[in-house]
Amino acid sequence: MPLNRIDLSDINHPALLARMVHKLLGKQEGSVPVEDIAKALDISEVRLDRFDGFEGMLLTDTVRSTGCILANISKGHRRARFTVAHELGHFLMERHQLSATTGFTCSTRDMRESREGRQHLRQETQANQFAIELLAPDYLMEPFYSHDPDLRDAQHLMNSLDVSLEACVRRMVERRDEPLAAVWSHNGTVRYFAKGADFPFLNLSRGDRIPQTSAAHRAITNASPGFTQFVEADPHPWTGRSNLELYEQTRVANKGHAVTLLWAELPEDEEDGGLKELGIPGFR
Repeated sequence: MPLNRIDLSDINHPALLARMVHKLLGKQEGSVPVEDIAKALDISEVRLDRFDGFEGMLLTDTVRSTGCILANISKGHRRARFTVAHELGHFLMERHQLSATTGFTCSTRDMRESREGRQHLRQETQANQFAIELLAPDYLMEPFYSHDPDLRDAQHLMNSLDVSLEACVRRMVERRDEPLAAVWSHNGTVRYFAKGADFPFLNLSRGDRIPQTSAAHRAITNASPGFTQFVEADPHPWTGRSNLELYEQTRVANKGHAVTLLWAELPEDEEDGGLKELGIPGFR
C-alpha cells in the first residue's frame, strides 16, 4: 500500500489529512480498507473485540513511533470501523495531546463529538472529522446521490461504504448543496441533530418532542419501519420561522428510533448568505 507517514507530516487539518491519504492511496471501490491503511501508517496492531468502558483506545508514545488501536465491536462492525479511523486520526495529528501516558481513550460521547472548544473536545471533533472524510470521501459518495436529497441514498451509502447510517446521513447533510438538517429521535423525543452551514436555526433542544403537527410525528406514532416520502412541512415548529419553505422525510427504525431529514428553501435574500447572522448554531 503506497502510504508513508512522512508524506502526511505537518498536515494538521483533519479533512486535508484524510484527503491526502486518499490522494496517495489512489481511488478505491467499495468500502475503504481502514485497517490496512492504519497498518501501512505504522499502527502495529488493530484489535476489534468487546471492551467495557470505552469505544476506542490508541496505545502509543508521545512521539508516535508506533501504535496499537483497540476498537469496541459491541455496537457493530460499522461502528468499530469508524472507531479505528477515529483513533488513526489521533495518531496522525501530531498536535493532539495524549489523554494518558499510554495514549488516548475515547468514549461513546467522543465518537459523536462535533463541537470546537476545550482541548479534549477539539481533538475529538477533529478525529471524527478525519474519520468520516477517510471512510466516506466525496468521490465514493457522489455516485449514490439522487437528484434531490433522499434518506434512501444514505441507506445505499451505508451498504456500499460499510459505514453507519448515522455517519452517512451526517455526511450528506454536510456535503450536499441544499440547506439540510437531520434530527435523530427516540420515541418521538429529540436525541440530537446535525445541520448544514446554510440551514436556518433549528428551534429544538435535546429532550424536546418532535413537532406534533409534523409528518415525522405521524410516521413515528404509526411505528411502521421504513421511509416516508418528502412532504411539505410547516416551518415554524421546526425553525421558529414562517418565511421559508420546508420539506421533511423520515426513516422509522425499530425500537422507537427515527431520523428526520429537513430540506429548506430559503428566501431569495438569504440564498447568498445575506441573513446568515440569523442562523444560531444548534447544540452538538
